[in-house]
This record gives sequence, C-alpha cells and structure tokens, in this order.
Amino acid sequence: MFPEKSHTESVSVFFDDLDSFGMVYHGRFAALIEHGVTTYFAGIGLGLGHEDINCVVRELAVTFEQPITKIGSVDVTFWIEALGRTSAKFAFRFHSGETVHARGHRVIIKMDPKTLRPAPWTDPTRKLLEDNLLVAGASGTV
Repeated sequence: MFPEKSHTESVSVFFDDLDSFGMVYHGRFAALIEHGVTTYFAGIGLGLGHEDINCVVRELAVTFEQPITKIGSVDVTFWIEALGRTSAKFAFRFHSGETVHARGHRVIIKMDPKTLRPAPWTDPTRKLLEDNLLVAGASGTV
C-alpha cells in the first residue's frame, strides 16, 4: 500500500480539530501533516535550529476519502516523490489501519533565512532524504 521508502508517524487529533459535524476540519490537515513530518525530522537530528528546517510550503493538495470522526491518534505515512536542489515533494496518506482518510502531497522549499531566497539542501540532509524517503524512480525536479 505504501512505498518501501516511507515513514509512518502517529499524530494526535484533539477536540478543537473537529468541525460542527464532528469530523476533522479540512484546514487542520495542513497542521497534522506538519506535526508528523516535524516529529520525524526531529527524530533524525533535524530539529528546530537546523539550517535545513528553514522551509516554506509552496503547495498543498489534499483529497478526502473517509472522515476522521474521533479524537485520538491517526497515522500519517509520507514519502518523497521528488527531490530538487532546493525543494521536496512529499506525498502522504492519513489512515487508521486499512481505512484511508485523506491523501495528497506537499511541496516545500528550503529557504535562506537571511535572504529569504531558496537555498540548496546540505549534502548530509540530501543523503538522509534520498536514503530514507525518496521512492525509486522519483524525479529530481519538483
């Protein structure tokens, strides 16, 4: 169901993530994917303050399949579909077991915090991303 090079994080859904229908509000999915990716990055040594964490989101697309209708944990599995010189395209799926709640992708651009211009990934981070999350046959451009 998921590419060999992917990672799954459990993220928490709280009461204030739900809309008036008792489903996770569509706008909260951006924060939930961020929570999962940030937790993963921190776990591999790319925590706040690391130069390769200075990123902005260029694009976010989400397709909703089955609503999340309870508070608690939900899994988000993600992988990299394309890794550019200054960018990465992450694909993701939110799921509970075999039930897929939402799927989509997110493109991030690494930025130089002083110039606010795109900056290349460092070699160690590029290697980490290629070895752990970049799927076979993925393109080098985003």
